[in-house]
Amino acid sequence: MHPPRPPTNRLERWQRTLLVTLGTLVVIMAVTAVVLVIRNALGSSGLTGGPTDADTTTVTAATTTLSQSPGTGPTQPATTPVPETSLPATTLPPATFVEEPISAADLYLQPEGLGPLPFGSTAQRTITVLNGALGDPDNDTGWVPADLDILRCPGVRARVVNWGSLTAYLSDGPTDWGPEGHEHLFSFTYSLLEGQSLPAGAALRTSEGLGLGTTLSRASSIYGEAAITYTGTSVPADDAFEEAAVAQEAVLEVDVPGPGYLTGVFTGPGPEDTLVSISGGTGCDK
Repeated sequence: MHPPRPPTNRLERWQRTLLVTLGTLVVIMAVTAVVLVIRNALGSSGLTGGPTDADTTTVTAATTTLSQSPGTGPTQPATTPVPETSLPATTLPPATFVEEPISAADLYLQPEGLGPLPFGSTAQRTITVLNGALGDPDNDTGWVPADLDILRCPGVRARVVNWGSLTAYLSDGPTDWGPEGHEHLFSFTYSLLEGQSLPAGAALRTSEGLGLGTTLSRASSIYGEAAITYTGTSVPADDAFEEAAVAQEAVLEVDVPGPGYLTGVFTGPGPEDTLVSISGGTGCDK
């Protein structure tokens, strides 16, 4: 078998070259068409991974924001610095005692104090509560030396405040209810004033119902005969009596297990004699 003969002339060679070139172009165009069809199909389904219009817009905006001016670095978004501040120190006001308002009917004469005011209550609280229940005091000594002859109370300073027939005694201690330096209530008296048969101001009682004007027999039935003691005082003889007579008086004494003491004085030892004075606490040695 012999190899093909070389073309015999130029026309024949040109024709072959043209056919080969045309064939190559046809193949390239066909492949390109297939690729474009595939890309369009993938792009319409959102699977291409290429940037969409929205992505393109976002990238463009970001590029615009961070674009460089000639001779400068990237432009940064403007920010406003927030000054550092420190919270001021909070100082709480001192705790204050707020007493619920009470009436005179809520006050009781007890061995341990005045109703809701036990012995040992601060002087400020005592006066505030009693003013609210009884009104402004009739007399107030203010804080005075406790060793005055008219007082002779415990402590360095004492104060006596009076509302009608009720008198409250305050001291800066020490007493059975407060240490030295603690201004507090430690005693009270509730007595008929001279020349009066009824208490001045509000009518106060013990929680058992004992008040000024209560008879000795009634007091004995409330606290027991053992709570009544009798004292005697010699009276000098006169022309009417050859022998000295003995005047008796009856005293009520109520004691409690803890610190506290209640006493009462009657007009006499008879069952119909009446109570003229009630005292609580230790009192002063005036």
